[in-house]
Amino acid sequence: MPNRITISLSLLLIFLACAKESPANLLSESKELITEQKYSEALEKLRLLVGKYPDGIEAAEGQYMIGDTYIAFNKNFELAIKEYSKVVKHYPDSRFAINAQFMIGYVFANFVQDYESARIEYERFLELFEAEADSGLVQSVKFELQNLGKDLNDIPQLKHISS
Repeated sequence: MPNRITISLSLLLIFLACAKESPANLLSESKELITEQKYSEALEKLRLLVGKYPDGIEAAEGQYMIGDTYIAFNKNFELAIKEYSKVVKHYPDSRFAINAQFMIGYVFANFVQDYESARIEYERFLELFEAEADSGLVQSVKFELQNLGKDLNDIPQLKHISS
C-alpha cells in the first residue's frame, strides 16, 4: 500500500509540474513578471515558452513580448528589432506579426533614428499587412513615412507637442 501512495503522489506532482509549465501558464506568468518589472525572469519564461512550445498559439505573443521586454528592460533596440523580426518570420499569419512589423519600423524611426531602415520596414509593413491591419495602424505607418526625420515643429499635426 505505501508504494501505491508514493507512486500516486509522484505522478500527481509530475502532473502538477507539467500543468504549471503549459504555454498559457508560462505566458501568464511572464506577463505578471513584466508587470512586477522582473524583466530578466520574464525573458527566461518567454524564451522557455517559445523554445518548448514553438507551435503553440501563445508562442507568437511570447516572441512579440520578448521584443517589447528588450525595449522596456534595457533599451536594447537592436535585440528588440531582432526579436520582432522573428515574429514576422516564424508567425506571419499571427496578429502579432502585424504589430511586430510596425514596431520594427517604429524602433528604427523613433529610437535608433535610422530613417532609411525605418522607411524600408514601414514600406514592408504596407506590402505585407496593409490589407489586414487595423486602419488606424495603417494610417500611423503612412503618417510616419511622410514625416520621417522631421522635427516636431515641422509637422503641423504635432507642433503643439513641442511648444
